[in-house]
Order: sequence, then structure tokens, then C-alpha cells
Amino acid sequence: MNAYLLTYSQACTPTNVHQLLNDTQAVETWVTPFPYAAILISKLNVNDLAAVLRDRIPGIWFMVTELNPHSVQGWLPGNLWEYVIDPQHARSKNLLAGWSETPPLQE
Repeated sequence: MNAYLLTYSQACTPTNVHQLLNDTQAVETWVTPFPYAAILISKLNVNDLAAVLRDRIPGIWFMVTELNPHSVQGWLPGNLWEYVIDPQHARSKNLLAGWSETPPLQE
């Protein structure tokens, strides 16, 4: 099980991508912390996952890359990092219950 970052162009609406992600067995679970991007959990390798996406959204520009927990850095809530660090755990547990896309304001 691997975590991937999917980014796609505005030519495809987030609603269409969400429907695609819900309707394919290639993706175990997913979350969308950013506009026009999603973190996907899949058993497929990056080439096979990209092929499935390319078939489902033909002509739409997108990139999919594996999120290596040893080479990814940023600022996210801890439970969202679990999607990157431990995809198997993320798939089997509702890690994002109560999670909001709007981060708290820093004073």
C-alpha cells in the first residue's frame, strides 16, 4: 500500500475527480487537503495508477507521484501525515474524523 499525491488541472472539476476516486478500485481511500489535489492510497505502483487515471480522465493534465515518507516535508495536521507515513493504517482507520481543510489561525 502506497500514498500518492495527485494534482490535476482546472479543466477537470474537483467534483468529477472525487467521483472518479470513489468509483475506481485502483484507489483504496483518498483525501483532498488542497484544491485540485488529493492524497491517494493505492496498492498499485505509480505507473499503473497513472494509467487508470489517464483512462478515466482522458485529455486532462495531471501528475501522480509516490509520497515517500523519508523525502516529503511540509506543514499538515498529524493525522493527515499518517496518510503519507503509514498508508495501511490510514486505510483501515478513519484518521480524519473531525478534520477541517481550514487550518487554525496562528497568533
